[in-house]
Amino acid sequence: MTSSLRIALSLLALSSCATGNYARSVNGTEGGYSLANARPKVMSLMVARKTDRPLYLVLDAARVKDTWPLETRACAIPDARGCERFNLLAVQTFVRRDLKAAMENYFSRVEVVDSAAALPSTPHVVADVKIDDVRLNDLVRGAYTYTLIELTWGFAMRKSEQADYAYSFAGTAASNDSYPTFEAGLGTLVENAIPPMLKKWAEDAGGLEALR
Repeated sequence: MTSSLRIALSLLALSSCATGNYARSVNGTEGGYSLANARPKVMSLMVARKTDRPLYLVLDAARVKDTWPLETRACAIPDARGCERFNLLAVQTFVRRDLKAAMENYFSRVEVVDSAAALPSTPHVVADVKIDDVRLNDLVRGAYTYTLIELTWGFAMRKSEQADYAYSFAGTAASNDSYPTFEAGLGTLVENAIPPMLKKWAEDAGGLEALR
């Protein structure tokens, strides 16, 4: 990778310290980075009492693809130097691990199911998740160019006996502009993505009371 791109994550440095799912070729990058290797620490709001209803996160593979192809901005220019292409792997970890852990602060039990057909007949809360886009976006600050990892996603919840959502969220989040490894950047992306959803839920949708 050329120095002209000056990505804060430094893909060149990562080629020597990756975790086994990254490989380098003369044509660019093959393989990629796994979200499972990120270790985000997501903040949570304080609640006096969790809702007794369990929450079921519906992980539809059509709405949350497990692999996203990524490329640096240089790839938009034909024959440009510094073009890197690779995959973001295990994207469903965002639901299975990160969203699940975040929502366990508010519900008596949180489970991830692969389809609505797996939902129980007893009263519960249903959460639908979608990821619309994952991309890299350059941020120029003076003589330096940083690469942000950006996520556009949506999240909605309803009581099992209701057809309409009691709460719905859509937004775009980005990683911090500087991070030592790509996995660390993914961690900051998750840390920056979930709190705005929780804040909107608490302030605009009545929080837990709307779902008890």
